[in-house]
Amino acid sequence: MAMIDVSMRNEFEKWVETGRPPLAEEPALGLAALMTTAAFVDPVAQVPIFDAIAAATAATSDGAERAAQITAALPWVIDGKPRIALPRALWDAFWTIIERPRSTEDGELDLTLAVVALGHHYDQRMIDGCEAALLEFDGVHDLIAQPEVRLTTADLESHATDSLAKDLLSMLNANGYDIEVIDADTVVLPGDYPAQNRTNRRILQLHDIWHLVGGYGFTPAGEVAISGFQMAQFGQNYSTRFLATVATKAAVDAPELIDILLTVMFDGWRHGRATKELIAVPWHQRIADPISRIRADLNIQPIDSDAVRMMEAFTPAV
Repeated sequence: MAMIDVSMRNEFEKWVETGRPPLAEEPALGLAALMTTAAFVDPVAQVPIFDAIAAATAATSDGAERAAQITAALPWVIDGKPRIALPRALWDAFWTIIERPRSTEDGELDLTLAVVALGHHYDQRMIDGCEAALLEFDGVHDLIAQPEVRLTTADLESHATDSLAKDLLSMLNANGYDIEVIDADTVVLPGDYPAQNRTNRRILQLHDIWHLVGGYGFTPAGEVAISGFQMAQFGQNYSTRFLATVATKAAVDAPELIDILLTVMFDGWRHGRATKELIAVPWHQRIADPISRIRADLNIQPIDSDAVRMMEAFTPAV
């Protein structure tokens, strides 16, 4: 387990808070810092930031060439922006995740809950920014306008063998999961945040449905890739901060693996950008349908990623 010393932490925090990472000089940490800027400093800019990184990483593995492509797409990266100091508690919690040694006793839920908890340290500026970022997506406006429907395990029972409901229930039972891995009533923000409150509750129910319909495996690689998909679909800040955290942890622990990890992330991102927005689809009306019919009706192509398959070959299912 590599450790990042205090001076390097301070540099990384400055790169993030000013939006000026040294992309050419520090290819792995620089990209991770730019992703962390999208997560913690400027959520509204997350789509152009991730589009720029996706294009550059697909085009070349050379750090200098990637840096040139990203700064051409995001000219402000050259000079940076006025520094926005993030809450100290947020940085401390972030570094705790980055430096925690990997344990065989850890599950995917452990990392999920740790990344969720980072949001507890957001200040008012960040909460407002996350709301604005979600409202950049038409599907989120459509969702807010709908009455809320929440599926239960009972809703999945007594359906045909080839239905989405049967496939979902079988997967949940086989893995000891619940339809909502986290209690949806615990993710509600006080105040007037309709976009965050609706999407936070909604994705808890849709995450596993999108796994199945989108062709994402229930593996570490599948979880990383679907986070890119979710982020591209509706601007979910949890997904942004998850990807930024995973990229930073990889840059610190295993920089030699950063390219394949970025490819997994951005294959999911590109898949999400190429697929119609699904957050407001009335999924409760589709659970009796076969996945093949749903894909055909909504024009959803399952993800096809060599990088995901390669990573899955070396990591066990969760």
